Amino acid sequence: MIKKILNFISDLTKSRIFVIGAFFAFLFVLLIHKVFVLQVIEGESYLESFTYRIQKETELPSSRGTIYDRNGKILAYNRLANSITIEDSSLLETNAEKNEMIMRLIQLIEGSGYETIYNIPIRLYDDGTMEFTSSGNSRLRFIRNVYGKDNIDQLSEEQRNVTVEELFNYMCHGDDSTSMFGIDDSYSTEDALKIAAIRYELYMKRYEQYLSVTVTSDVSDTLVAKIKENTADLPGVTIEQDYVRQYENSKYFSNITGYCGEISEDELEEYRQAGNDDYASGDIVGKTGLEKNFEDELHGQKGKQTVYVDSLGSILEVAERIESSPGNNLYLTIDKDYQIQAYNLLEEEIAGIVLQKLSSGGSDGIDINEVYAAFIKNGIIDLDRMKDKTASELEKNIYAMYESQESSQFETIRHLLDGTNMNSYNGCSEAEREYIELIENIITNNGILDTSKLSSDDETSQLWATGNTSLYEYLHYAIGKDAVQVSALDISDTFLDSNQIYAALTEFILLELDGNNSFSKIVYCAMLNQGMISGQQICELLYEQGVLEKDADYDNLVNNVTDAYTFIYNKIKNLEITPDMLALDPCSGSLVVTDPKNGEVLALVSYPSYDANRIGDAGYFASLLENESLPLYNRAMLQKTAPGSTFKMITAAAGLEEGVITPDSYITDLIVFDKVGTPASCWSTQFSHGSIEVTEAIKESCNYFFYEVGYRLGIDSNDHYNSEYGIQRLRKYMALFGLDRTSGIELEEADPNMSDMDPVLSAIGQARNSYTPSQLARYITAVASKGDLYNLSILDKLTDPNDQLIKDYTPEIIDHIDFKKSTWDSIFNGMYKVIGNSSFYSIFSGLDVEVAGKSGTAQENALRPDHGLFVSFAPFDDPEVTVTVVLPYGYGSYNSGSVAKNMLSYVFHQNEATDGKRQAANVEGTTVSD
Repeated sequence: MIKKILNFISDLTKSRIFVIGAFFAFLFVLLIHKVFVLQVIEGESYLESFTYRIQKETELPSSRGTIYDRNGKILAYNRLANSITIEDSSLLETNAEKNEMIMRLIQLIEGSGYETIYNIPIRLYDDGTMEFTSSGNSRLRFIRNVYGKDNIDQLSEEQRNVTVEELFNYMCHGDDSTSMFGIDDSYSTEDALKIAAIRYELYMKRYEQYLSVTVTSDVSDTLVAKIKENTADLPGVTIEQDYVRQYENSKYFSNITGYCGEISEDELEEYRQAGNDDYASGDIVGKTGLEKNFEDELHGQKGKQTVYVDSLGSILEVAERIESSPGNNLYLTIDKDYQIQAYNLLEEEIAGIVLQKLSSGGSDGIDINEVYAAFIKNGIIDLDRMKDKTASELEKNIYAMYESQESSQFETIRHLLDGTNMNSYNGCSEAEREYIELIENIITNNGILDTSKLSSDDETSQLWATGNTSLYEYLHYAIGKDAVQVSALDISDTFLDSNQIYAALTEFILLELDGNNSFSKIVYCAMLNQGMISGQQICELLYEQGVLEKDADYDNLVNNVTDAYTFIYNKIKNLEITPDMLALDPCSGSLVVTDPKNGEVLALVSYPSYDANRIGDAGYFASLLENESLPLYNRAMLQKTAPGSTFKMITAAAGLEEGVITPDSYITDLIVFDKVGTPASCWSTQFSHGSIEVTEAIKESCNYFFYEVGYRLGIDSNDHYNSEYGIQRLRKYMALFGLDRTSGIELEEADPNMSDMDPVLSAIGQARNSYTPSQLARYITAVASKGDLYNLSILDKLTDPNDQLIKDYTPEIIDHIDFKKSTWDSIFNGMYKVIGNSSFYSIFSGLDVEVAGKSGTAQENALRPDHGLFVSFAPFDDPEVTVTVVLPYGYGSYNSGSVAKNMLSYVFHQNEATDGKRQAANVEGTTVSD
């Protein structure tokens, strides 16, 4: 038997099948061994490497170019900062898991004092109501995105008209075809909105796999550590380094630099329609100022990299990397030191005017009670804090009084609406008038009152415009004219009579007023006027709410050592309370400094301003919008006023060049000019300037002299007065000095308004003349250079990241005003004599450089102070700088002249910078009539 087996084996080994079988057996054993190694010995390691090795393409952020002043001092730059980003992780499969993770992330971020991204145009109010914060095409684009449509035209009529509540519900719960974000009702509305905002950003990147969304930026190392500690519970969340835009001495330059922010849907679409596909959701772009206007030059080129990451987002391998490149650098003509000094001088002078006009009651000027009320009206005192759980005892006591007053004030409003109070607007109390104005704003802004359907020729319209009819009568009149849009009142029954419409309108108004911040301000101010809130309590609130830091003045205040009036006076004097905080007249100003030799702008100041570094803070931005001094408004470029007597050099030039006067022509001031139209008086109604020639007329700012020149410009070839002929001749010279166009400065600017009527009134800078400080600055620059008309510029040059020149922005002379030498001499000598005038001599007498200037006063509103203007240049013989100052409602030109003198003193090194302990200027209250 054994022998047979051995023989079989012997035969088998000699067989070809054996060789093949042995080979395959060996391979099988090898395979088993390899599988054992892979699955048992090294299984865990290979599983990690294989399962979570995901290829990911990411963008590398680029830094914006730096903005410098003329001397290379940095105004805007970038710094690296940590950002928290999120991407749609495959490890979270359900909506519930995603929402829970996002909520954990939100709690971590907010618990550390930061806010999460919120770019959806939906606002949630304290009472739980919502509204869209965008309108028109912007709102429709958001709706289109939520419904997943490619364009607006694909929206159904129902979708186009969706309410904000319906759209939010769709985002949370979807419909029969989709669950959308699946945010269940266990979350509060506020939290659900926050989750929806982040889910929306991820939803917008659903076709761009692994592109992350920045949830919050510029976070602390402490928060970074917390995120990393919770990495396992936050799949898809990573820490990335990004660039944050930083502004040096921001408030002085923000009207020039502007600020940056996250790109909006509208902006993204605009860039893409312009063929620029480099931008994506979440990118940072310029929003205003030079940041916006030179976005293409400042914005860098993003890089990209391809990496392999594990489940926690950690990079395992960099497969490919293309570095980003920074943007180009922008050098300005602005002198940083001039700009800061000019801003400080404006603030000090305006504060000085406020102090000079401040009174404890019973006289013209600024009543101290107006100051107390200003803290409420201007949002300096936070009314929401009064009812907060953390409110102080003082705040709680004041709020308790407010609640008792609120119901009675609602009763007052009901009486205005139901006809119980039929007093006309003019016959109402101050608080009642404010309620009426608020109600009109509410129904107009909500699209309920369509004033275009009300004819200004109707008797009731005219009575309303002049304040001579009641609110009740006006609203019934509007309903009768079909000017009340019933559809906007959210009424299901559209077949209503006028009484039913009025009842619905009344209900809408009362609901809108409930919790309305403007309504609350009126009530608090009424309480202040009635003595329910004292001035001392207002002062104490400034400390309670952190507006002021507690100091020795606080102790003196609460211990009745210092009364409220003295306390406020001292705080304004020390600039701890500044004019912009009060928004009383005056609270603003502009100052422009130019070099007449080349048209460069050395300072371009708008007061008040804002901190561009804080613009991303929602609370801070809201306070800027609430501030009635309008810190976001670039007054130097946008605010137009009548030039007043600063215009008279143009009239003098027109008269001299057109031959209607000569340098030796004398005109007798008869005080009242009555040759044509309504008689117009010289500013001096008590005495005549006598018989004077043009230089004396400029010095004395004699209106009668320039009325006569304007009149003579209107005398045609038939020796008849022709107003149209006269204004065209005068407009020719306005245009020669550049007042027919914007100044050339590379920022948004209001269009000038050259008067097109009445050469007599136009000749003194009134009628329809209206210009910005920047336009007046170009005009006086042309005067100082004796005819060189520049497009003013705030740009010096553009360089690449290596500081190699790309473009030189040196201004060019766009025209030259070719006047006779005698004309220029007359203008120069007249402006030189202005400084020798008794009013201005006291201001400029201490200056060791000869100055030429011209003051101007313009009245815009008879109930408010006059605007004050001053244009100047120095040195007189060879001008190096011009200074233009405009103080809206600044009580005339004397104060503007004081600012101009102080600025010139600084430019010519005769006083030091006021960047230490500053105080309000000592304003004398001198009046210059011009």
